[in-house]
Amino acid sequence: MPNPTLTPLPPEQAIAFLEAKGYRVGFAWQDVWQAEHALSFTIAKMTQVDLLADVHASLVTALKDGQSFDQWRLGLEPLLKARGWWGRAAETDPLTGETKMVQLGSPRRLRTIFDVNVRMAVAAGQWERIERLKAARPFLRYVAVKDDRTRADHRAWNGTILPVDDPWWDSRSPPCGWHCRCTLQQLSARDLDRNGWSVTANPPALAPQPWINSRTGEVMEVPQGVDPGFAYHKGKAARAAEAARQLMDKAAVLPPDIALAAINPNRYAGPLADSFAAWYDGIDLSRPRGEQRIVGMLSRPVLAHLDAKGIRPQSAAITASDHQLAHAQREAHAVDGIRIDDAAMRRLPEHLARPRAVLWDKKLAQLIYLFDAPSGGAKNTGKIVVYVDVTRKGRSADGAARTKIVTNPVHTAYLMDPQALRNLGAYDVIEGVV
Repeated sequence: MPNPTLTPLPPEQAIAFLEAKGYRVGFAWQDVWQAEHALSFTIAKMTQVDLLADVHASLVTALKDGQSFDQWRLGLEPLLKARGWWGRAAETDPLTGETKMVQLGSPRRLRTIFDVNVRMAVAAGQWERIERLKAARPFLRYVAVKDDRTRADHRAWNGTILPVDDPWWDSRSPPCGWHCRCTLQQLSARDLDRNGWSVTANPPALAPQPWINSRTGEVMEVPQGVDPGFAYHKGKAARAAEAARQLMDKAAVLPPDIALAAINPNRYAGPLADSFAAWYDGIDLSRPRGEQRIVGMLSRPVLAHLDAKGIRPQSAAITASDHQLAHAQREAHAVDGIRIDDAAMRRLPEHLARPRAVLWDKKLAQLIYLFDAPSGGAKNTGKIVVYVDVTRKGRSADGAARTKIVTNPVHTAYLMDPQALRNLGAYDVIEGVV
């Protein structure tokens, strides 16, 4: 197999896409599924976050410098061997508790790691350009490399021409599988005329095939010719993640009324939760560094209630820092409850965007967000405490820059018995039902 190279250098958007990823530890490739890769950098069976960060940094450098696979491998392989991530080893699967012999680093695995991450980043960067030029170049053409290694289905798709926004691309945007070398060619109407091409009247059917995710037992349909895990739109997933990050970052510096007029937090709750989850998976709560992330926004009813009390926050943004999350996860802190597990904490932005109820604690002057979190017992209500209008110092997600903003930080979160909130005289119910 020829070594994939990055000549010419990829667009800045491709580098930015890879740089912005958080880290996600997974034992098997199925543990991080499809569009989650737009937010999370992961390598199956690499369970050391610091090693994951080193490999991620090496790939960013490879993109920036236009390194070939061999150049990248020669720089990384000694590090992996020195850190013990090489060859076959006995590892315990956290899902099953079973210890088995697995393949860690090898030349073949490194080629796959390089190939998939490079092609995904280039695809994300290319889609930024496609969106920018689609008014003048509104068509895409599927281009397969026609040699003896090309999949039969990909060869059949070669030459398919459809509008940029056609849903066919939602599951057929390259790469469409492991080591897929297919690309997209963007065309104008004049390009079609010049080449004697036309829009494909009957594009190849999806022909969905059943596939079972061995990690979850879930049965899903995957289009014929697309490898499981690749049947999603790489460019759109990257744009959704980046849009959520950028818009919510703006919420931190805009006046609350302007922020709410410009941003619908419900629309971005899903991508924001995915971005937060990727960051949460990569932080070490035993050693917080002061990193913080925007996890939501105060709603109009909440701002109106605060205004009636003479409280006018400078920002509508709700933030969470690794310090506060470490504080929230201490069992002893939840006096009337138990700690929220990692699965629920990872979806913190969704709980804040769509709470069951929002209360105002009259005595402590703090917001309380409630959400349903069935735990099999009486303590089945999640409680998130948010302070209002607090000046906080911290670091950016990459740890490089110190920041100082006035925001509404998450103070703590835990599961509790909803009966503990029945003394409604102590609370104002702003939204929802207790």
